[in-house]
Amino acid sequence: MCAMAAIAPVSSPLLREQSGRLTRTPGSGRATGSAFCPLRVAAAFCGLPLARGWRVKGRTRTRVTRAAEGARVAVVGAGPAGLAAALALRKEGLEDVTVFERAPKLRPGVGGGVQLHAGAALLAELGVNLGFAQPLRRIRSRGVDGSELLRLDLPQLVDRFAPLTGSIRRPDGDLASCTVMRDALLAALAAQLPPGSVKFGKELQGLELKSGSVTANFSGESEDFDLVIAADGIGSLARSVVTETVEKPRYTGLRIQYGVREAGGRPAGCEEEAHQWFGEGVYALTATYGGLGSKRYEMLAAVFREDAPAAENADWEPVQVQESCLRRLRASGHVPEVLDMASGCSRFFELGVCERPIGFNRWHRGRLVLIGDSAHAMPPFLGQGANQAIQDAVCLARRLAGAGLKSPEALEEALNSFTAARLPPVAVLGLESGFVGQVETLPGAVGSLVRDNFFRVMGGSGMAGLVFLNGAVARV
Repeated sequence: MCAMAAIAPVSSPLLREQSGRLTRTPGSGRATGSAFCPLRVAAAFCGLPLARGWRVKGRTRTRVTRAAEGARVAVVGAGPAGLAAALALRKEGLEDVTVFERAPKLRPGVGGGVQLHAGAALLAELGVNLGFAQPLRRIRSRGVDGSELLRLDLPQLVDRFAPLTGSIRRPDGDLASCTVMRDALLAALAAQLPPGSVKFGKELQGLELKSGSVTANFSGESEDFDLVIAADGIGSLARSVVTETVEKPRYTGLRIQYGVREAGGRPAGCEEEAHQWFGEGVYALTATYGGLGSKRYEMLAAVFREDAPAAENADWEPVQVQESCLRRLRASGHVPEVLDMASGCSRFFELGVCERPIGFNRWHRGRLVLIGDSAHAMPPFLGQGANQAIQDAVCLARRLAGAGLKSPEALEEALNSFTAARLPPVAVLGLESGFVGQVETLPGAVGSLVRDNFFRVMGGSGMAGLVFLNGAVARV
């Protein structure tokens, strides 16, 4: 979606030390230019590095490094993070990489759409074909009375801050920002891996950390690996092994109802725009996404407050969710564009927005490392989940290249370097995204007034553009 805690350790019988080994038992849970002073100020404010080399450039050959010396790597989870990690590792010369996915297959027609910015540029570097993607060029935010709160012209913004924004461009120099359906993104990633690289129907059931390897149990079968990369999502089993605690994701008090339909119903000419609409207590997003077979889809996301949490991918009947969504949109005064979208969607689903707040928690232990949502699940209100997961994958692969997975000291240094590079930016983005989601759904007339003025100021002052850039540029 596009828009502008520490958990106390608990003792658990699911975690135990055995002869110095930590065990998890089953069942638990582009452009160059002079950097003039205003840009430096903007960069400092947003935490954007102002340095040479931000252009994402395609590599003409695979680097063969010490990391490829017979090392075996398991990647847990065939989502954007896991598949991108497998591709990035192979790009760096490591051949023996297997992705283990608990689902029986990559299922079409499941899930909603995602935005890609630097993530799209990095995938182009990895050879992923995103020719089916829908270009994203503008973001418009309006109240339900039609008043414009902010507008972002992404090509203009990226050109204005050219010294900062090379990583948001494809190798041909064009803006990489686009929207894709999640199932199409996964299919495009998997298509670049050799046959047999992804093993389906393999659920992670246990992990045992040893001095020079990790034993992973997938659906009752155990294998040893030199490194396990856990990309098993917000409910990650591997996370409890790394953190040595059993902790649940934190519910944010926000829920989202999603609807998807084939394209053709949005106002003509807005295919490259994401539209945000703000009603009283209910925020709605409409956008067009590229999908499987180069088909176009439209998605509606309605966000609202609800004290009672709902599970991720809650098992609601689509018709029930659609009827509930329409009632909520009408009550909050939403415009015909939004109501028409909600009425015409062929599938609906609802979920509670959860997060894993980032503190001084670690992302690796021994030869087990977390990436994506298993490390830093954040609310979706800056559209950064898939982007940050892809950046994790590329950053980790680059740090591992040359480290030599057989050397514990070199591996530890590489994993520490990965965490040091990635934790600060995702921590900031998580806070920003959570804050934006709360502002967007402020209840009542006073809340609507505060929200509208907030977005007017953010748009008029240019701060909204800087917030966008802070999330869009790559830090790998």
